[in-house]
Amino acid sequence: MKIRLAALLLSTALPALAQTPERWDIPLDPRDWRLIAENRSGRLTERIYVAPGESEYFWNEKLVIGHQRLSFSPDDYLTGFLEFLSDHCRPYKVTPLKQEPASVFLQWEGDCRITGPQFEYRRVEVAKDGVHIIAFASKQQRLSEMKRQAWLDILREAKLKPE
Repeated sequence: MKIRLAALLLSTALPALAQTPERWDIPLDPRDWRLIAENRSGRLTERIYVAPGESEYFWNEKLVIGHQRLSFSPDDYLTGFLEFLSDHCRPYKVTPLKQEPASVFLQWEGDCRITGPQFEYRRVEVAKDGVHIIAFASKQQRLSEMKRQAWLDILREAKLKPE
């Protein structure tokens, strides 16, 4: 009986222990964003948040937060990311918004095979514990210019929390 109780307690505690605390301090808009997917593969952790009433596959707006526990430059990250876009989202257009040795902020839009036309802001920051990514994506025809500017400001103001 004690072994079953210990196994039950351990099984309910493991998911809580496995969660990695969110490193981004981001001033989200007041909607109730919800975590719908957390993907972990090797040294990569990626969380996907959507607006209320949306899902991982049927979304109009989503926020993606990623952490790659490897040390490499934003340029190295972008090389792989642009290869992904070339394979999955053609035609696409990338506009750099900011580029520094440890940070890149860009906007891209393209016609992706699975999601259709989409627009995204993507910010990449290199820290001691690896590369951190934060991205806001929207279906192009569903986001006003005012909302685009608001998200641009939100992502610019986002800060990495201390380790």
